[in-house]
Amino acid sequence: MSSIIQKECIVFDIDTCDKNEAILTLVKRLKGQKKITGVCDFYQDVLNRERIAPTAIGYKIGLPHGRTNNVIEPAVCFGRLNNEIVWNEKTKEVANIVILIAVPKDNNENLHMQILSKLARKLMHDDFRNQLTTSDKEEVYKLLCEGLEV
Repeated sequence: MSSIIQKECIVFDIDTCDKNEAILTLVKRLKGQKKITGVCDFYQDVLNRERIAPTAIGYKIGLPHGRTNNVIEPAVCFGRLNNEIVWNEKTKEVANIVILIAVPKDNNENLHMQILSKLARKLMHDDFRNQLTTSDKEEVYKLLCEGLEV
């Protein structure tokens, strides 16, 4: 499963105070890597999912995701923000790390849940989270590859 993360899908220094803009930055990166069919369509899919329930998972992490027909192949895109942004307006929960998950709708739902559960298990550990916030791109790439291995 580690092939779903590419070095090109790790984005540092996202300079925004807006959740939707942070998501859009990562969606554009997925489009640049030919993982999604179009920016607008997949972006709308992710925002629609966020409207159902914001994907703040604690620890200052947002985990937006889309399982839609606008995904060409499964992918994970990692973003590190320059500042914390409000991820859940209702609870005022913030995020400075965003991990966007994209999975094709026709793909086995199990893959979507596998990715979410593997990330959630790793993100529970202080060491893993600290390394994501302080490491360089090469190290973040290695961490994510290890975390997403089958």
